[in-house]
Amino acid sequence: MNNYEKYRQVRKEAAGTALLLLILIGAWVAAGFGLAGIPVELFHLPLWVWTATIGIWLFAIIGVKVLTATVFVDMSLDDEDGEGEVRHDK
Repeated sequence: MNNYEKYRQVRKEAAGTALLLLILIGAWVAAGFGLAGIPVELFHLPLWVWTATIGIWLFAIIGVKVLTATVFVDMSLDDEDGEGEVRHDK
């Protein structure tokens, strides 16, 4: 991989992570506020407490597993071709 391909891959990974974050925030709001009116309780806690905490946590783990399986690539960040080498010799 040259430096440009590495840069594109890092941007792709960052975009995937940002998209997952936005999805998690939306799901957290929907689980917390959307289920607030439902009178279901589990262990004396409302359903929205469980879905907005444990549910989102599990959803985040699944999302990270999907990102690592589909978007992330194991690559060396070393500069093998020497293109980006900066020298400060005087």
